[in-house]
Amino acid sequence: MSCLFSFKFIFAVIGWRIGRGWGLFFGFMLGAFIDSMYRRPTIHFTYRRATADDFSGYQKDERNWQPYVDVTLQEAYRTLGIPETATEDEVRQAYRELALRYHPDRAAAQGEAARQEAEKKFREITEARDIIFRARGL
Repeated sequence: MSCLFSFKFIFAVIGWRIGRGWGLFFGFMLGAFIDSMYRRPTIHFTYRRATADDFSGYQKDERNWQPYVDVTLQEAYRTLGIPETATEDEVRQAYRELALRYHPDRAAAQGEAARQEAEKKFREITEARDIIFRARGL
């Protein structure tokens, strides 16, 4: 429904004809109220251009459009090895298992290079857990 055929402008014109300034105001307010009651909700989609920096591995062509999905959240789920439908307890369990496997103290006996790799992986796992918890509001 375009703005010229909405109730608020129709009632504003009627109000102007009847009572000038205050009639215009109250007609507009009454029309806005009626519009809010009888109008269907609108759904808005957000799109962004795909760039070469996307980690998704597809649709790198700039001419194509794709819906915006938080790539870091997808990467976080992939890092922990869990689906996006995983419960809070499953996220915690996956984090615990990977944290025990890649904890830097466990790799200290294998040498400095192995400890640094384990430390890097441990940071990635912790960051992935934090991203998921922030996205879920926990």
